[in-house]
Amino acid sequence: MSVQLLVIYPPPRDAGAFERAYNEQHLPYAGPRLMAEGATGVTTRRVLGSPGGAPAFHWISFIDFPSADVAKKCAKSSGGQEALQHAASISSGGQPQYLLIGDSK
Repeated sequence: MSVQLLVIYPPPRDAGAFERAYNEQHLPYAGPRLMAEGATGVTTRRVLGSPGGAPAFHWISFIDFPSADVAKKCAKSSGGQEALQHAASISSGGQPQYLLIGDSK
């Protein structure tokens, strides 16, 4: 079963600065580290709104893995730890949240 690690960023103090840091620093830094540890792809989406008002999140990254075991091994590896720490370092609105998701079956 394939799984995804969601990295969910809160609204930053400066959206433009966050997006530049994410695209120019974080993706080139974290991407190769995650791929070396078993990730198979990364997709990023900006949160555009929420029916309840201002959204609680600004940006969500979906990191694909072939299995939960590979994702957990990656998260514990030095490359995975470096990537997660770098994600936190660019998140000026607070600590990102991390969720491992998969199919319900």
